[in-house]
Amino acid sequence: MKYLLLLALCSLLFLKTTLAQDQLSGRVYENKTNVFLQGVKVEELKTHTMTMSGRDGSFTIKAAVGDVICFSDFSYKSDTVYVANLKYMQVFLDLRRNMLDEVKVTNQEIKGNAGFAPQVERGPLNSQSVTYQTDANGEYKGGVKLRVFDGGPTQKQREKAVNDKENQKQGILKVFNADYLKKYLPIAGQEMQNFVILYMPDPGTFYGDTFNLVAYINGCYEEFQKIPPEDRQSKTYTQLKSGN
Repeated sequence: MKYLLLLALCSLLFLKTTLAQDQLSGRVYENKTNVFLQGVKVEELKTHTMTMSGRDGSFTIKAAVGDVICFSDFSYKSDTVYVANLKYMQVFLDLRRNMLDEVKVTNQEIKGNAGFAPQVERGPLNSQSVTYQTDANGEYKGGVKLRVFDGGPTQKQREKAVNDKENQKQGILKVFNADYLKKYLPIAGQEMQNFVILYMPDPGTFYGDTFNLVAYINGCYEEFQKIPPEDRQSKTYTQLKSGN
């Protein structure tokens, strides 16, 4: 009986070891900044087994020693890695230098404040409580409707909301600043500062599930170039805003 139990334990251990040897795990980063890269395609080139890196840049793919793994993303230079062993792997991808020419933003209008804030529905006398009745297509069909609001958030809820918003803003500032953006944009000095002022994304945009930093910067830069050079390089935000 003891022999059979020992044999079963050895078999389970062997099976676990064998399964572990068939997988390669790791994480994908942006080179130099060490930012996690989500959505990078990870492909084993012999069997064409594929997976995508997760929100924290992590990935797991079926592989064996001697396989070749390709890491690719439209915003970064592809990298091919030979699997010498199945130890945890860290992969660093370089940003494409010509990405501003490659990435195009479609079906998205970028305004000067770049906030993408939805329009608030208003009714008679600019009221949000009493609004006009509309059909499924948004066309006025006559009459008005009453919107009932609750008592609003408590003091603690308001304080928490303020703190959360401030933390989100600090997170945006760590990325959307002149030092970080200079690797994406061919501008510097006052012109770069004006770009940051004009197109700083709000938390709702920046932390949205579909937000793509490279595409956002590219679209904003295309809009920025429409502003006259003397306004883009102005030292006063008021002049810059009026120039847009």
